[in-house]
Amino acid sequence: MRTSSRWLLAVVAAVTLSACAAPAPPPMPMQGTPEDDTAVRALVDRYVAAFNANDAAAMAAMVSEDYETVGPDGTHITGRAAYQLMCEAGVADRQAAGMTLTLAGTTSYVKWIDANHAVVGGTFTVSGVPAGAPTSGSWMAVAMKSGAAEWQLMSSLAADMMPMPGGGD
Repeated sequence: MRTSSRWLLAVVAAVTLSACAAPAPPPMPMQGTPEDDTAVRALVDRYVAAFNANDAAAMAAMVSEDYETVGPDGTHITGRAAYQLMCEAGVADRQAAGMTLTLAGTTSYVKWIDANHAVVGGTFTVSGVPAGAPTSGSWMAVAMKSGAAEWQLMSSLAADMMPMPGGGD
């Protein structure tokens, strides 16, 4: 009898403890709201406007403090301050060459990682470039929700459309 009493006491204790355990938190939403989708797409539109205004500070304000990417020349860019320096150098180079570039971008997709992170991508065209330079390409970025409704870029990458040698597609 003693063994069965201990067994029964153990079962009652286990049931009692499991009933006292905190309920599991609700699962995190796996995608943003329609408002978030609109905000991510608007972020891209604001970036295009800042680029066209040669406003490096405004472009940098749209990236997170821990922004990170690798530039086309292999330069590892880490942080908002480094991103702003890169943007300022680009603006200075364009102005020194007498170039006025106009960027047009489209957002083709927003792919949700979770409710606060998304991969976003699309295409771009640039006018005002020297003859023979690429005038279009594609881009991709990771966006994160950093506040109640503020979205920022965590990382981004652009690829120019390069013509095939010999004029092929």
